[in-house]
Amino acid sequence: MEPLNPLFLEMREFCGIVGAVSKKGKDVSELLYKSLFTLQHRGQESAGIVTFGESGFNTHRGFGQVKDVFSKDILKELTGHIGIGHTRYSTFGDYRNVNNIQPLFVSSREGFMAVAHNGTLTNYDELRAELEENGYVFHSSTDSEIFLYLFLISEGNNPEEKFKEIMKKVKGAYSLLFLINDRLYFLRDPWGFRPLVFGESEDYFVVASETAALKQAGINVYEEVQPGDVGIYEGHNLKIFNVGKVLKKEQCVFELIYFSRPDSIIFGENVYRFRKECGERLAMREKREIDIVMPVPDSGIPASVGYSKALGKPLEFGLMRSHFTGRSFIEPSERDKKVRMKLIPIQEALYGMRIALIDDSLVRGTTSREIVKLLRENGAKEVHLRFASPPIVAPCFFGIDIPTVEELMASSVKLRDLEEVLDADSVQYLPLKVLKDILGQRSEEFCFSCFSGLYNPETVGEGILSRFKGYHPRILDEV
Repeated sequence: MEPLNPLFLEMREFCGIVGAVSKKGKDVSELLYKSLFTLQHRGQESAGIVTFGESGFNTHRGFGQVKDVFSKDILKELTGHIGIGHTRYSTFGDYRNVNNIQPLFVSSREGFMAVAHNGTLTNYDELRAELEENGYVFHSSTDSEIFLYLFLISEGNNPEEKFKEIMKKVKGAYSLLFLINDRLYFLRDPWGFRPLVFGESEDYFVVASETAALKQAGINVYEEVQPGDVGIYEGHNLKIFNVGKVLKKEQCVFELIYFSRPDSIIFGENVYRFRKECGERLAMREKREIDIVMPVPDSGIPASVGYSKALGKPLEFGLMRSHFTGRSFIEPSERDKKVRMKLIPIQEALYGMRIALIDDSLVRGTTSREIVKLLRENGAKEVHLRFASPPIVAPCFFGIDIPTVEELMASSVKLRDLEEVLDADSVQYLPLKVLKDILGQRSEEFCFSCFSGLYNPETVGEGILSRFKGYHPRILDEV
């Protein structure tokens, strides 16, 4: 297969977003900070906040984790009763480009306008070329900037009409927050790829990527922004209307498998319970003699709990995670070195054991290979890799760091080859049909493209469809 457009790869990203309004006119910067902290797992490269109040707009953005970007003094300067925040994780390209840090903002005839975006547009190249022909100058390499300019050139008579026009033009995944003067707008793409929820208390209205962020404002009752919906919060009034209809939802199942916090409710599913059930169903397929069940921390913990319960074997934490390092999946480079920096083997739990090593998924294989090596060095007798999801054989074009086919370990090998490459005694996956069975009738509302290479023609261009026509990796016949 031919490699994909490098520019397209450069602007893929996965992020966490939050917007907040104080009903009593108090500053929201501290609440936004705490909410972004709960969304830190969705991005560790940069963070930003924009607020609006009596003194106008204030903003602060920077590289690093939320705790490093904001100090108490900085938060005090971010006055305003309404604001939006963003934490970013890019998957390729110039992630040190300061112009890519969100929220992005412009001053225009509409007033001061800021945007925070989670997702990826699949027709970005086409839209950017069109805008550049019309004289617009881009300052970033992120597709999020597209939304600002599309809003400005829209002929709609009001924001509602403008967002409707935008939805007609863009393809791909986008959950968006717009701050226009003292009004907060939020919208979700018609396919519903990325999560977005909202709720309110006596003091605050909050909209965010995950329910965990709402809890920072004491909000435990929430609603999901439905695919194609646009919401407006202005003057203590909430208005929601639908402007985008499609034939099929494409909610990202990888949100449930890996990316979301275990304590979140995503797409109506309890993330912890879902991952635990995946582990239980995976254990039902076990054919090897196992002494202990061991999770890859922290991503494999919920599935390993279910696996241990179903198999009737003890759950041991033979690997402890150092929480002073980031998640290796979302670091831009050198994942193999980070494995040994963040995982601490407990030899007493490993020595002489036949281990079922549970993880959520396998992407490039670098992390899994290094972990198996680490366990063997500390006396493990056998290491059986168990993944609580199907083989990832195709790229994600909607915002998750699932890269080109050539980089995906499972895309070009058989299970036997995978065992040799990873130095595992055996490898087993959760079959796709079992994953769909766990979701039940709602499985039709999810995107499984990374497990199949089959893409919805509504969401991608002809180039991607033709590239994957007839694509069927050998490993899919073995799982």
